[in-house]
Amino acid sequence: MDTDNSLRPPDVATVASDFTALWLAGEFRAAGEKYWADDVVSIEPHALPDGGDQISRGIKAVRARNFCWLATHGIEDLSIDGPFVTGNRFALFADMLIAHAGRRVPHSRIAVFAVRDGRIIEEHFFYD
Repeated sequence: MDTDNSLRPPDVATVASDFTALWLAGEFRAAGEKYWADDVVSIEPHALPDGGDQISRGIKAVRARNFCWLATHGIEDLSIDGPFVTGNRFALFADMLIAHAGRRVPHSRIAVFAVRDGRIIEEHFFYD
């Protein structure tokens, strides 16, 4: 019987808890780098105003979109409800103030993440 838990990937609840803690600490890039799978898919509700695609496939595309967004937007006053874990997914309800182009805009979103082998394979964002 294998009792060495260090060889097993973290379960979904552990990924969800750590990922959420990283977001709350403002470590959005670190959260992605730690948990995105190489074949991660990121889905927005629509194409992005800066010309970004609605769906990004693969870690390089998701990383580029994330880094570009974080370079042009500041996140202030972040609060998160969750994580809410069910099966291989977890959800976060995030409220934040976004600083962009000299304005501060309130923003709420639901983020749903699918996990496989301790890595995020899909992130799906819901907002207006």
